[in-house]
Amino acid sequence: MSVNAGRKFVEWVKSRFGLRTNALRPVPEYSMNPFYWLGALTVIAFGLQVFTGLLMMIYYVPTVDQAYSSTQFIFRNVPLGGLLETVHLYGAYAMIMLALLHLFRGYFVSVQKRPREMMWVIGMLMGLTVMGFGLTGYLLPWTVISKSATDVSIGMLSFLPAQIGPIITFLVAGDGSSSAELTRFFDLHIVVLPAALLSLLALKMFLFEAHGAAEPVTGARESKEIPWFPTVYLYFAMLGCIFIAIIFVASALFPINLPAQFTPQAASNYVPQPEWYFLWMYQILKFASFEGSGIYYALGAVTILLAGLVILPFIDRGGERNPRRRPLYTTIGIIVVAELILLTVWGFFTPGQVIPDAEALKITGTVALAIALISAFVFKKTGTRRTSSVTGSVLRAMMLPFRNRWVTSVFVVLLCIGSVCFANVVDSFSMGSVNLIVLAPNFVGLFTSFYVMARITRNLAVASRSSSF
Repeated sequence: MSVNAGRKFVEWVKSRFGLRTNALRPVPEYSMNPFYWLGALTVIAFGLQVFTGLLMMIYYVPTVDQAYSSTQFIFRNVPLGGLLETVHLYGAYAMIMLALLHLFRGYFVSVQKRPREMMWVIGMLMGLTVMGFGLTGYLLPWTVISKSATDVSIGMLSFLPAQIGPIITFLVAGDGSSSAELTRFFDLHIVVLPAALLSLLALKMFLFEAHGAAEPVTGARESKEIPWFPTVYLYFAMLGCIFIAIIFVASALFPINLPAQFTPQAASNYVPQPEWYFLWMYQILKFASFEGSGIYYALGAVTILLAGLVILPFIDRGGERNPRRRPLYTTIGIIVVAELILLTVWGFFTPGQVIPDAEALKITGTVALAIALISAFVFKKTGTRRTSSVTGSVLRAMMLPFRNRWVTSVFVVLLCIGSVCFANVVDSFSMGSVNLIVLAPNFVGLFTSFYVMARITRNLAVASRSSSF
């Protein structure tokens, strides 16, 4: 069907049904970019979850005695049941990942600036709701992995203040029995959280209609407005179809297997480990300082971080949105992203291990310090220079490592050398007696590698504007 034929069909429908205006405002041409549609793709993922979840509810029985067996029945006896379960799981992963990408994309381009403060707050509440879906849905198959990990999460509620901890625990897990826990999580997953997300989505769309898409970070510019019917709808449908196709292809190529059923005996032989989207928090709780009563400080720090993100529009009230001219917030954002990835990967490879404070400080501190120093150097050299096209600069910067492979290889080698030297320097001081024969060459190696990496980073930053190196 041609575009003209599609437009004629839309006009026919509007005239026959008495529709005088479009349901959604036209969108500016600059927003026809996949990065602007991460939130919309999250909504598509939610729709996929609703569809697959309703199909599974035909067979699933939310009781302790039948939760696992009914899930197993879907895998073994329902036509394409294994694919259905896999699509539902991968759809949940995609929904959480898209929500995180939407969050960090919005943070770095400062979409929370006036007049979109409340859009940001509502978006954060939607993101927390999405994480709630991951937590509650994880328990429902009643496997040894899901039940053990969920018990760890519920156990953390006991460290909340006495005024609210028991109330929240009762609302989430009931009277503490396995039956009440499963029933509450099932109700939260299929009734409470969907209702909350749909309500927040309606409010978010109302605000989006009022304020529209945020302008590019370079500032407002003249941009042709594109009507939703049929152009934007066609674009959105194409993105959605590509996204759903990827989910189905991944599900067909990498089907999941149902883990063993939960029993106290099986749980005693299993080290509980949460899913990847909570693994970073769990890894923090494994630091030696946060063992026992120290968990209050860890949970307090995580709560402050999340609260700070929610109220960010009322903290960062400046008018500048370009991340290249926001060194403090850009550096903090990069450090947070890097630490989240580091803690997630680190937690995956160290299940159940208590991390000594010195090791935790050395690894997390090294990453934060390196990013801060490199960021300070780059901003000092390039922060005051403007680019004619932010999108073009980003794409050129992303291609530079591939166009300059020998430079990238040298940078990776220097990074490894510098990391080893830094670890040796820290170990030398932590042992109490300093061996200058060992310390001197490691210190020289650390300084040299950092200096050369900084020069390479600076040259790459300059080359991202000139497309040559």
